[in-house]
Amino acid sequence: MVDLQPTGRAGTTAKKSWMPTRKWWAATVIALGAIATVWVTKGAFDRDVAIALIAAVVQAVTTYLVPNQDTPGGVPIQT
Repeated sequence: MVDLQPTGRAGTTAKKSWMPTRKWWAATVIALGAIATVWVTKGAFDRDVAIALIAAVVQAVTTYLVPNQDTPGGVPIQT
């Protein structure tokens, strides 16, 4: 069984960090890789690459703003 209680001093709760999670970074790296692929395929920075860049920025900002659950790693506990 995994203990899901916050660790630290007795009577304290874990403080949320403003830093993005590793899952956020992984998704952002994948999006940037897709932009690089489109850019290399097109051979120049054009409208298609700009659209992919806009999509990656929207994805990164949206997923950063949506809060994780108050569990270890922000992952929901299975019930």
